[in-house]
Amino acid sequence: MLFSALSASPALDLQAYADVDHFRESERYVQASSIPLTAAPPSILRASLSLPSATLSLVRTFPRIINGYELSDRLVFVVPMDRVASARLNGQAVRHSIIVLKGSANCTVFEPEPRLVAILSIPPDHLALKWAELSAGYLLLGLPGDSLAFIQTLIQLTLRFAAHQSKPIDVHQLLAIQGTLFSALDEEFHRGAFEGGKANIAERYKRIIDHIDDAIMSTPASNKTCDELANELGISVRTLHTAAQSICGAGIHQYRRLRQLWLVRQHLRMGYPGLTVKATALAHGFWHMGEFSRMYRAAFGEVPSRTLIEAQGKPASIPCK
Repeated sequence: MLFSALSASPALDLQAYADVDHFRESERYVQASSIPLTAAPPSILRASLSLPSATLSLVRTFPRIINGYELSDRLVFVVPMDRVASARLNGQAVRHSIIVLKGSANCTVFEPEPRLVAILSIPPDHLALKWAELSAGYLLLGLPGDSLAFIQTLIQLTLRFAAHQSKPIDVHQLLAIQGTLFSALDEEFHRGAFEGGKANIAERYKRIIDHIDDAIMSTPASNKTCDELANELGISVRTLHTAAQSICGAGIHQYRRLRQLWLVRQHLRMGYPGLTVKATALAHGFWHMGEFSRMYRAAFGEVPSRTLIEAQGKPASIPCK
């Protein structure tokens, strides 16, 4: 496990996140958000190295659905650092490809298993011109096995070097490290095979899920039937279910409930004075409080009243229902 070989240093920032809510704060800079797929307490770690013109991070993730990204003229490379191959991006299998994100990239990433990924964030004009010429959006870059192993080893060595420094790394060394990483990416541009970002059946399914997401955000209390949603979109109920399964790894009803529950949690964590669990649940389409509480606890590992009590800074020692 790579993280076991890393420790915080003046050059390397190492952070553990106690829960998904705090980890999500770290995603705001790319306008992304993660929804957990399990109530088990996550073990989320991030190691970060700041370079003169880029950042390199290593993240141990958790089962989740990620929505985003808005990268403000940045190129982001998400490099797989383990053998997990179950993730999907907009319905396309990621396998062991490098995810390349540029500018505004409307992506839904389904990660049913914890992953170990390295993330490089770079201004496009610091790489070869061919990278800057890529259109905004996302691509999957599949590399030959030896090429991917070389990139992975280079990242591992870089992070281990930073972890063993007793003082900040000299700027000349940082520039050399950065140059090595950039050159490696430039060299692999033509060796890999690009996929994704094209109009296909997966993109059609993604548009369907985007419509569902927009509807949930605009009218969170709505509980339209699958027939009503399908009629709105001019598709069959079967296509609706297939789209949800392809993009989000769940049936449409399960996915909608998960999104609504997550909106409830975000609202409760604001801890506004006078806020109540019942009013929040009703505002998001949950009419049966007992059923709602059971679903909330199954999703997040705690009852909704505890989320609200802790957000409002009150003692949480009493039983919560």
